Amino acid sequence: MIRLANHPDYRITYHPAPAPTEKLMITFGGQPSDISDTGFGSDFAMKHGWDHVFVAQRRHSQFQGLHAAVFKAAVAPLCTAGRDVICYGASLGGYAALYYGGQIDARIIAAAPMLPAWKGLGLPAYADVPVHHKHLKHSRRSKHAPVVIYDPVQRRDVQFLNQTVRPTYRDIREVALPFTGHTVLVALSNMRLLKKLITSLVVDNKIPQLELKRSGDPSFHRERAKALSFTHPDFARQEYERALAARPAKSTINNLFSLLVRMGDKAALQEILDSCANDPNPQMTILPQMLVRAEKLGLQVDHDLALAS
Repeated sequence: MIRLANHPDYRITYHPAPAPTEKLMITFGGQPSDISDTGFGSDFAMKHGWDHVFVAQRRHSQFQGLHAAVFKAAVAPLCTAGRDVICYGASLGGYAALYYGGQIDARIIAAAPMLPAWKGLGLPAYADVPVHHKHLKHSRRSKHAPVVIYDPVQRRDVQFLNQTVRPTYRDIREVALPFTGHTVLVALSNMRLLKKLITSLVVDNKIPQLELKRSGDPSFHRERAKALSFTHPDFARQEYERALAARPAKSTINNLFSLLVRMGDKAALQEILDSCANDPNPQMTILPQMLVRAEKLGLQVDHDLALAS
C-alpha cells in the first residue's frame, strides 16, 4: 500500500497487484464515505489481481477539495503507455469517475452518477456545499466513451445525465435498467449479475446480455411501487408488500407507510405500527416524521418505537 496523496479533504492510495498486470482500476468513494485507504471496488479489483487505486473524499465534501491537477499528478506515474486504466464508481463515485477519468484519458464505468451539490438539481440539503469543479463539458474529456449504468425511471439521475453527462459525451454507452433504483449496483448484486457486468466491461470492454430477475426481487418491486404510487396506488401498495416479503427494508416500510397515509387507510397503518413495535428487525422501523403523521391521524403510536427510530 502506497499513499500517493494525503490531505484533510482527500486521500489517494495505491495497492499494487502481486503480479504484473496491464489493468489499473481506479475507484472512488461514494456518499457518505470518508477518508480511508480502501472502499468502493477495492475488494473487487484486488481479488482480480489488478493494480488498484482508491480515491477517498472527506465526508460531505463531494470531492470538491480534490483539484483535477492534483489527482492527475498523483496517478500519472502509474498510467504508463499501454496500460488499460479504468475509473469506476457509483453515485457520487460515479460522478468522480467521469470527472477525474477525463483527466487521464481512462475508460470510465459510472453507475447512477450523481453530484448532489450540483446546482442544477436544486437540492436544498446540499445548497451550502460549494462546487469548485468545472462542468464536465468544460473539463478534459476522455477519448473513450463512458459506460453509464442507471435506472431511467429515476428522475434525478436522468436529470443529472441530461445536464452534465450527455452534453459532454455524445457517444455515451448506456446500460438502462428500469426499476433497479438509484442503487442500481445493489440491485444487480442481489440478482447475482454485478460481477458478470463489471468483469465483462473491465476485461473485454463489452456490455453483456443481462437477464434481470424481476418477480420476487425486492429492488424491482420497491422501485416499481415508487414509480406508480401516485397513478396506481393500489397496485403500488401490492408492490411494496411484495418487496417487504422478499426483504424487509426501512425505506420500503416507510414508503408503504407514506402511501397508506395518502390513501387514508388507518386500519392498515395501525397494523403496521403494531407489527413494527413487536418486530426485532431494525429494518422494520417507522421514521419519526411518519410517526408524527400517524399521531395526527389519531393512531396509537408506541413512543418506544419513536425512540428506536
